[in-house]
Amino acid sequence: MVQTVEAKQEQEKLEQEKIERLPVLEGIRKYAENHVLLRGKPGSGKSTALVRLLLEEARAYLDINSTTSSRNNKIIPILIELRYWQSSIFERIQGFLQQHDTNLNLNETTLKNLLHQGKFLLLIDGINELPSEESRRQVGLFRKDFCQTPMIFTTRDLGVGGDLGIEKKLEMQSLNETQMRDFVISYLPQQGEEMLQRLGDRLQEFGKTPLLLWMLCGLFQQTGNIPSNLGMVFRLFTESYENNWRGDVVVTAESRRWWKSLLEYLAFVMMLGEPVTEFRVAISKGEVEEIFTKYLTEEKFDKPRDYAKCWLEDLIKHHLIQVENGDKIEFRHQLLQEYYAAEYLLRQLPDISDAKLKRDYLNLLKWTEPVALMLGLVENEARGLRVVKLGLEVDLILGARLAGEKQPIDWILEKKLPKLLEIQLLYISSSDCAVDALIKFLSDEDSYVRRITADALGKIGSEAAVYALINALNHENYDVRVAAAEELGKIGSEATVYPQQQDIKQALSELKPILEKIQRQNPTTNEQQVTDIIEVEFR
Repeated sequence: MVQTVEAKQEQEKLEQEKIERLPVLEGIRKYAENHVLLRGKPGSGKSTALVRLLLEEARAYLDINSTTSSRNNKIIPILIELRYWQSSIFERIQGFLQQHDTNLNLNETTLKNLLHQGKFLLLIDGINELPSEESRRQVGLFRKDFCQTPMIFTTRDLGVGGDLGIEKKLEMQSLNETQMRDFVISYLPQQGEEMLQRLGDRLQEFGKTPLLLWMLCGLFQQTGNIPSNLGMVFRLFTESYENNWRGDVVVTAESRRWWKSLLEYLAFVMMLGEPVTEFRVAISKGEVEEIFTKYLTEEKFDKPRDYAKCWLEDLIKHHLIQVENGDKIEFRHQLLQEYYAAEYLLRQLPDISDAKLKRDYLNLLKWTEPVALMLGLVENEARGLRVVKLGLEVDLILGARLAGEKQPIDWILEKKLPKLLEIQLLYISSSDCAVDALIKFLSDEDSYVRRITADALGKIGSEAAVYALINALNHENYDVRVAAAEELGKIGSEATVYPQQQDIKQALSELKPILEKIQRQNPTTNEQQVTDIIEVEFR
C-alpha cells in the first residue's frame, strides 16, 4: 500500500491534510501522467512494484485480443534503472530496448520525437542511486523537457537526490501486523505460528518491509534462530545463505574462507564514492578484479590477481552479488551492500579517531544505515556508546536514530531541548526507554504537545507504546483519551484488546470528532457504520 504525501503546514501547527491510501500499482498508475515520485524504505518494494507494473503493462500491450489500431494507441513501458547510469536517459532507454531484443533500434532524435508524442511509459528507478549532481541535473531537465510522457520515479530518501520538483508524491507504507502475519504463515505453513510466537513484539521491528520479513522467514526455516537486532538478521542470514543454501557448491575451501572478507571490502570501497557524498551500487567487473587484487596483495597472497579472478567468478555464481547490464557487478540488494560495509567498518572502528569518525562517516548521510546496522553488531558496549555520543554531536536526529540501537536516551534528555524537538528525537529513537520518557508529555499543558506525543507513541507501535496508550484511555484529559483511542485503532495490535476492554468501549463513545471528520469526507457513511468499522479495528 501507498499513501499520498501532502503539505502539512497549517497556520502555526503541523496538521495532516486529507491523505489518500491505495494499492501501490493503482497509485502509481493514477498519477503517472503528470509524473509521480514513489518513495519508501529500503526493501519496502519500490523496485518490485515497477517491475510488476512493467510486466502488466507489457502484457496489456501484447494482448492477443488487441487489434492493431487499438495497440497503436497504447504506450510502451520502459524500465530505467538509474544505478546503471552512464551518460544520459536516452542511453538508458536504448539499453533497455536492446536488452529485451525489441528490434527497436532508435536513435536519439527518433526517441525524442516519440517522447514528445507520449508513446512511452517511463518507470525510472532509483533517484538516490544516481552517481553525481550532474546526472541528477540531467534527469531533472529530461523530466521537464518531456512532460508529455508519463513517468514514475522511485527514491529511497528525499535527502539524497531530492524530488526533481515532482509535485505528487506517494509513500510506501510499512506492512501492518495482519499483513506480516499472513506473509509468515504463507511462507512457513508448518513453522509460521512458532516463529510468530517467538518473535512476539519484535515482529513490528523486523517485519515492516517485505525484504526483511522474507529474510527472517528464510533464516528461521533454515536455522530456527530469531536474531536480537537487524544487524544480526543480516549477519545470520548471509552466514546461513553461504553455509546452508550454498553449502554444497563445488569450490575450494580457501575460496569459501575468503568470500566474506572480499564482499566486506568490496562493499566498503563502493560506499566511498567520489565526491565523498556519493556512493556506487554498480561497478564494472574489471574494477572489482582490481579491488580484489589490491586486497589480496595486502593480505600477502603470492598470486593475488589469479585468486581475484577465480574467486570473483565463484562469488558471482554462488553468492549475493550478480552481473547486470553487461559487465556491471552489484549486490543483490542495496541493503546487503550496506550490511557488508557495516561489517568492514566494525573491524576498523577501534583504529578510527573521533574526528575521522565524525567527518568521514557520521557526517555523511550515505553512512547512516551502515552505521546503524554496525551498532547492532558491536559487542564492546563502550565502543557502541562512543558512536552514539559522537552522532549526537554531529546531528541530533542522527544521534537519536543511533541512540535507538543502544538506548542511551538520557543523553537526549540532558540537552533540555524544546518539547516538540525532544518528542521528535524520542520518536526517532523508538526504544522502550523513549516510551517512558514520552509518557510525561501526555500531561503537558499544551494540547498540541499532547496530540503529538500520542502520535509518536502510535508510530513507535511497540508493546510498551501500546500499553502506554491503553493507560492513556483513563487520562483525566478528554483529548488525550480520544488521541490515545485513535492511535490504538491505527496500530490494530492484539495487545490493544485484551487488557482493558472496558476502557476501549469507553473510548469508542468519545470518538465523536473522529466520526464527524470521517462523515465529512464520505457523507454516505452513517455514524453506526463508522462505529462498526472502528470496533473491528480494535478487535
